[in-house]
Amino acid sequence: KPQFLKMPLRHGHPESVGRVAGPVLQEVMRQDEVTCEEKDSRKVASAMISGGIAGCVAKTFTAPLARLTILEQTSTQFVAAKRLGFGQVGPSTIWSNLRNIVHHEGGAGLWRGNLLTCLHRFPYTGINFCIVESCYRFYPDAFTRSTASSLIPGAIAGGVGVLVCYPLEVARTRVMIHRGSTEGRSSLAEVFRRMRFEGFAGTYRGIDMALAVTVPSLAISFSVYRGLLDKMSDYPPLYASFAAGGMSGLVGSTLIFPLDVLRRRLQVMGMGNGIETRSWWREARHIWSNEGHLGFWRGLSPELVKVFPTVAVTFVTFEWLQAQVRPR
Repeated sequence: KPQFLKMPLRHGHPESVGRVAGPVLQEVMRQDEVTCEEKDSRKVASAMISGGIAGCVAKTFTAPLARLTILEQTSTQFVAAKRLGFGQVGPSTIWSNLRNIVHHEGGAGLWRGNLLTCLHRFPYTGINFCIVESCYRFYPDAFTRSTASSLIPGAIAGGVGVLVCYPLEVARTRVMIHRGSTEGRSSLAEVFRRMRFEGFAGTYRGIDMALAVTVPSLAISFSVYRGLLDKMSDYPPLYASFAAGGMSGLVGSTLIFPLDVLRRRLQVMGMGNGIETRSWWREARHIWSNEGHLGFWRGLSPELVKVFPTVAVTFVTFEWLQAQVRPR
C-alpha cells in the first residue's frame, strides 16, 4: 500500500470541504460486518470520490493561471489574442495578461470555463486515484519492484481518464479561449453545437496527443510523489504531502510541456475563425517554421506557477479526505 494512500494528516485542513464530503465518504466506508473484499471495494470507491473532490478544489484554486496558460498556448492561432497582448513568452507577462483579462471581461473572466473544468475534473481525477489505489491494493507486489514498475499505475490511470473524459476536456479548452464579455455568455452553447456538428472525429481530434501528454505526465507524477514521500518521512505529513505533490507536478509537467502545447492547439482546431485543421506533425512543423523552438514553450511561465499549487492541493485534499474515513 503506497504512502500517499495511508498517510494520516494533521490539522490545518479545509473544514468547508470536509463538512460536505465527510458524510458521503463515511457512508461509503461503513464497514460493519463486511468481508475483506467488500472493504477493499469501498476503499476504492472512497478514493474515487476523494480524488474527484480534490481535483475540483485544486483546479478552482488555480483557474486563472490555467486559463492564462491555455490562452498563451493557442494565442498565435487567434488574431484577437495578439491584440490583447497574448503570445509573449516570459514571466513578466503573467501579471499584465491577467490584468488584460480582467479589463476586457471582468474578474469573472479569470474563472471562465471553470464549471466545465470541474465537470471534467471530478470524474477524471476520481478515475486517476481509483485506478492507482486499485493497482496498489490488489497487486501490491507487481508495482513496487522497481522504478519502472512504479510508473505503470499512473500511466494506466492517465490513459483511462483521457479516453473517458476527453470530450469534456475539448469543450473546456474551447470555452476558455473565448474572449470578450458578450462572446462568453453564448460560448458554451456554441461550443457544444459545433462539437455536435464536427461529430466523433472532431470531438476526439488530438486524443493521440492528449494520451502522449497525460500518460507519461501522470506516470511520472505519481511515481515521483511516492518516492519523495519516502524520503520526507521525518517531516510533518501535511507539509510532506504538499511539497512532494508540488514537486511531482513540476517534474511531470515540464518534461512534456511541448507536447501539451500541441494538444491544446489541436483541440481548438475546427472552431472557425480561419484556423486551419492540421495533423499534430504538420502543426509541429508550422510552429517550428513560424515561431522557432520558443513556440513549443509558449505559456510555460503560468504553467509552472500553476502546476505546483494545483498538484500539491490535489494530493493534500485527497489525503485529508481519506483520513476522515479511516478508523480513529
